[in-house]
Amino acid sequence: MPMYMENARAHAALAVAAQHADKAPNPLPFVWDGSAWTTPSGERRDLPLIRGGMGEWLASLAKVLHSCVFDDHAPDPERAARLRREVERLMISIEALDLDDTEAEYTRTDAAQLSALADRLEVTVTPGDVTALKAVSDEVLSASNGRAAHLLSLASQFDTFRAPMRDPVEWVKRLGDAPRTFHVRTSAVWDAFCMAEPGVVRSLGAVAGKRALFAAMDKRFGARRKLSGYEGWRGMALPDVQAST
Repeated sequence: MPMYMENARAHAALAVAAQHADKAPNPLPFVWDGSAWTTPSGERRDLPLIRGGMGEWLASLAKVLHSCVFDDHAPDPERAARLRREVERLMISIEALDLDDTEAEYTRTDAAQLSALADRLEVTVTPGDVTALKAVSDEVLSASNGRAAHLLSLASQFDTFRAPMRDPVEWVKRLGDAPRTFHVRTSAVWDAFCMAEPGVVRSLGAVAGKRALFAAMDKRFGARRKLSGYEGWRGMALPDVQAST
């Protein structure tokens, strides 16, 4: 049987990755939406693609953090702040001085180098953090599907790896209109919302989630009314639900 790193150590390494995700050379390829890992635009993929994308992303971040630890750049937030001010000055000078294309390109290159150095000076990680993160990335890429899925589950606990929470009001705005004879019950609306926005439901909880959702529904479609023994709204179209007339 393969021997994997302890879950606590893996969780700590993923916490480091979440804290320094902005230092990775590429954006996150997948995010957790509350029920599945999807692309940032919400498209679903199979596990091999997910573990490949996330494993490579973690490996690239580990490589960056390795350079921060082993390239003799001790953390220095004050110097990093000065460098960022210099970067801002250089970028402003491109427009202010009306530099030609060649000069502007040289200036952007200088600014990028200073920004990269500032990134390294802001990172406070240990060699052990880097080693653990590299081990996590290796396991995501090469361990069994079960182990990789477990590590991804640990990662999903951090906000950095979660899809942004959407407002229930925005979901209600996307609903279609229907003839006033159509009456859709509250339970069907709640079930549809849970399916579409599991991350929101998990974050808000059932009580607060229903309160926010139903208030948005009342505002758009009018107050709930009883019909045939149950509450609901008239004049709204909800996919894949049964409506009473």
